Amino acid sequence: MVRNSPYFLKPDKFDKIFRVFYEIVGKSGSRGEFNQIMLDLLTPAERIMLVKRIAVIYLLLKNIDYRIICQSLKVSNTTVSKFRLIIEKSEGIVPSLKTILTVDKISLFFEEVFDELYRPGLPGISWKSAWHRKINLDRKRSDGL
Repeated sequence: MVRNSPYFLKPDKFDKIFRVFYEIVGKSGSRGEFNQIMLDLLTPAERIMLVKRIAVIYLLLKNIDYRIICQSLKVSNTTVSKFRLIIEKSEGIVPSLKTILTVDKISLFFEEVFDELYRPGLPGISWKSAWHRKINLDRKRSDGL
């Protein structure tokens, strides 16, 4: 639980601090630099919390069942319901995740085509690798991850 000071910042000071935060985090040049900034700023528990929140929203946008989300991310049903309500009002993260979803849908389509072309049982196809590919594709369809 985050403990904020009971004393509020003036809006102009808050805006200035937020601009500095954006300059540091939003304009990081590479993935490694971003990771290092996040490691310096956030505790391990905060990093896990942020990643799970993003994952819950992502899976809800993919229309994955609540129970599967709860089981795979180890979150409560209440948390998933709360983020369902947040999605309805969101103007920031939802559009960003929707662009990622379109890319994921395209890649899943090509995986399905590839899986159909090289399915288990066809002559000259390694059954072991074909079954692994089929199982992984089924897992992606059901869990969303």
